[in-house]
Amino acid sequence: MNVTTVALALLTLAAAGCASAVNPTRYYVLAPAKAPAVARPADTGQRDLRVGIRSVELPRHIERPQIVTRARGNRLEVSDFQQWGAPLRHAVPGVLAENIAQLVPTDQVAVFPWGRGFVPDAQVIVELSQFEGTLGGEAVLAARWRVLGRTGDQTVTGITRLSEAAGADYDSLVAAQSRLIGGLSRDIADALRRDVSASTRKP
Repeated sequence: MNVTTVALALLTLAAAGCASAVNPTRYYVLAPAKAPAVARPADTGQRDLRVGIRSVELPRHIERPQIVTRARGNRLEVSDFQQWGAPLRHAVPGVLAENIAQLVPTDQVAVFPWGRGFVPDAQVIVELSQFEGTLGGEAVLAARWRVLGRTGDQTVTGITRLSEAAGADYDSLVAAQSRLIGGLSRDIADALRRDVSASTRKP
C-alpha cells in the first residue's frame, strides 16, 4: 500500500467520523405526566377500580422508528437521526396507563394483553387520528376514545382535540407530545371517575 492510498484511507475514515459526529442518532421517549402536587382524594371504589388499556390505534404514517414531523401542507418529513426509543404502539399505551393510574387514581391499571387474573371493570379503547407536530409550530393530537364496562357494553365515548406550541427542536416537540398524551389521559380519567358506575366495579 503506497502513501497516497494510506492518505486516502485516512481521509475517508476522518470524513466518516466527522459525519457521525455531526449527525448522531438521538433517541426520544414519551414521558408520563407529573404527579399532581396535591394528591386527588379517592374513595375506596376508585382505588379498587380495575382499568385495562385495551388498544390504542395510531396513524399508519407515524408507526416507524423515525420521528415524523409535518412540513408544509400535506408534506411529511421523516428524520433518520431523531428516533423513538421504543415503538409508539407500545409507548403510548404505557404512558396512558401511567397517567390514568395517577389521575383516577387507582392502583390497578394494565395494558393488554393482561394476565388471566386481571379482570378489568373498565376497558379503554383509543383511536388517534393525529399525533404529530411541526418544528417551530404546533404539536397536535386528535383522538376518539371509548370506555367499555366489564361485560363489554359501551359506557361512555369521547373526542379529544388538543394542540400546543411544539418548540424549535425535537426535545421540545417530544415534550409537547407527552403533554398532549397527558391531556388525553385527563379526559379519559374524568370519564372513568364520573361515568363508570358502581355496577361496573368489581365487588
